[in-house]
Amino acid sequence: MPGRRRRAVLLTRPLEDSRALADGLAEEGIQAEIWPLTAIRPLAMSLKLPPTLDGLLFTSAHGVRAFAGLAPRRDLPALCVGRRTADVARRLGFAGALSAGPDAEALARAASMSGLRHFFHARGRDAAADLKAMLAARGVHVTEAVLYAAEETGPPPAPVAHALGSGAIGLVTLWSRRNAEIFARRMAAPGALAPGLRGLAISARAAEPLAALGLASVTVAEAPDGAAMRAAIRALA
Repeated sequence: MPGRRRRAVLLTRPLEDSRALADGLAEEGIQAEIWPLTAIRPLAMSLKLPPTLDGLLFTSAHGVRAFAGLAPRRDLPALCVGRRTADVARRLGFAGALSAGPDAEALARAASMSGLRHFFHARGRDAAADLKAMLAARGVHVTEAVLYAAEETGPPPAPVAHALGSGAIGLVTLWSRRNAEIFARRMAAPGALAPGLRGLAISARAAEPLAALGLASVTVAEAPDGAAMRAAIRALA
């Protein structure tokens, strides 16, 4: 009896992140297609840090890379969202970088309990949470700078569009609410998605825009971070 055809997983993060994940999945026998729904664009050419600064906040690896390219300081404590962001920070010379948890709320709690009172947040243009306001309510000052933007890339490449319409892709991964909104808008046309396509969202909020697509199922990762998403991909694929 012939085995069932294994369908591919669609990765929608920016290209560098998707390629790294696709390589890891390939080692486990999971085929991935890539459609980066957004691309990271730098917005700042220079950066001046306040002299009273005593800590850094990173909510993504993109923020780490943008900061590292503009500022030479590596001596400040760095609190990060997620293990991957902390790993990237350590690789770029922030030896004391720590993962404070999977989301902005966990980061705010860790920052407020750290004893530090003036942080710098290297952020993107579109933020899921107002970290500065969250910490101001806890008596912690945050200086922030918008260093990059995640800009929409456009419609799917022809091979990806064909795979989505033919059923060759069985699972689409959405890594933020904005990700999901772009995917839902781009793939709303009748026939754009083959029956049986399943969705995997990083959070319940990210899953909401997918309701209009009529997917076979939508799974929410157990935690809003990359490790939980990778574990869910393995389980579903």
